[in-house]
Amino acid sequence: MIRRVKPVRALIFSVSIGSGHDSAANALKESLKAEIPGSQVEIVDTFQYINHVLHKVVFGSYMETLKFTPKVWGYLYNQAEDGDRLVDLGQILSKLLSPKLEQLLKEFNPEVILASHAFPTGILAVLKRRESITMPLAAVVTDFHVHSFWIHHGVDRYFLPAPDLDFSLLRNGIKPETIKGYGIPLRRQFGADIDRNAARDGLQMEEGPIVLVMGGGLGLGRIEVIVKELLEGSEFQVVVITGKNKRLYDHLSGLPNPRLKVFGFLENMAEIIAACDLVISKPGGVTIAEVLALKKPLIIYSSLPGQEDRNTNYLLNKGAALKIRKLELLVPEITSLWNNPLRRRHMEEIAGQLGSPLSSRLIWAELLTLLLE
Repeated sequence: MIRRVKPVRALIFSVSIGSGHDSAANALKESLKAEIPGSQVEIVDTFQYINHVLHKVVFGSYMETLKFTPKVWGYLYNQAEDGDRLVDLGQILSKLLSPKLEQLLKEFNPEVILASHAFPTGILAVLKRRESITMPLAAVVTDFHVHSFWIHHGVDRYFLPAPDLDFSLLRNGIKPETIKGYGIPLRRQFGADIDRNAARDGLQMEEGPIVLVMGGGLGLGRIEVIVKELLEGSEFQVVVITGKNKRLYDHLSGLPNPRLKVFGFLENMAEIIAACDLVISKPGGVTIAEVLALKKPLIIYSSLPGQEDRNTNYLLNKGAALKIRKLELLVPEITSLWNNPLRRRHMEEIAGQLGSPLSSRLIWAELLTLLLE
C-alpha cells in the first residue's frame, strides 16, 4: 500500500439493488479509512440521491421481475448484452444527469470517484467526457462478467474480478493499461488470518463436516428446501445465513434439529465461512469473491438469469464450483464431493488461485498511484 500523509477525499457511487454493490462500496470505504486515517469517503446511493421516486421504481421493478418473472430479466439482460437494446441507454443517462448530482461533486470536491454499479459508471463517464469532472474515475465491476452497460470511454481505471475478464473491454477499445484484474473489493476481515478450529468452536457444533447455506444479504433462493433436504437426507451439520430475510429466519429457527444453526445478518462472515467445509449459495459476485477468498468449494443450486448465470458459467469453467440442477441430486452430489478428498482439494486450490482477499488494498494502491501522476 502506498503511504500518503494527506488524507484522501473519495466519492463512491453505488446502487442499492441487492447487497453486492453496497458491500463492495463499503469494503472500499473501510479499506481507505484504515490505510489512510482521516480520509473522507462518502457512499452515494445514486438513484436515491438523484430522485427517490426513481429509486423506488428501479428497485421495485427489479425485485418484482426477479421474483415473479426472472426469465424476463434474463431476456432483457441478454438483449442488452448483445447490443440489441430496447431503449437508448445514452438517452436515459442524459436524463439522469441532474444538477443535483453535479452540485454534490462541486461541494464534496473529491480527488477520486469510484462506481460499484454500471449505471452510475455510465452517468459519470458522460460527465467525464464533457469535462464536467476532471478527477480520476474508476469502475469497480462486481460480477465475473463485464456487461456492455459497464463499458464507457472516459473511465480511467476498470477494476475487474479477474484478469481474464478483460476481453469485452478490449474489444470495445478500452486501453489495456487502464484494466486491472484485482478482484471484487472485500472487507478487511477476509484478508486476516482466521483460525479454522477456533471458528468452528465458535459455532458450538459437533465434530464432522459442516455445510453453510446462504442466499446473499437478502436471503434469496430456495434456502428452506435446501436446508430440509440436507437435514432429512444426510448427516451433514448445517449452518444457515438468512441475511435480512426475517420470515426465513423465524421459520428455520423453529426447526428442532441439533445439527442446525441459523443466523440472520452477520458482520463476521469471514469467520463463519472459514468454519465451514462446503458452501451452498446463490452465485452473486460478492458472495463468490468471499467464498473464493477463503478457499472453499462452492455448490450452486440455483442461479437467476442474467449476471448470476454468467457467474456460474465462469466458476464451472474454472473448476471452482459444482452446480446442482435438481433437488433430488443435492444430497448425493454433495456426499460424493465430500467423499472425494482429491476433488475437494482441487476445488480449494482453484478457489485459492481465483480468490483475492486483498482486493480492496490493491485497488487503492493503484488509485493512489494514479493520483500521484
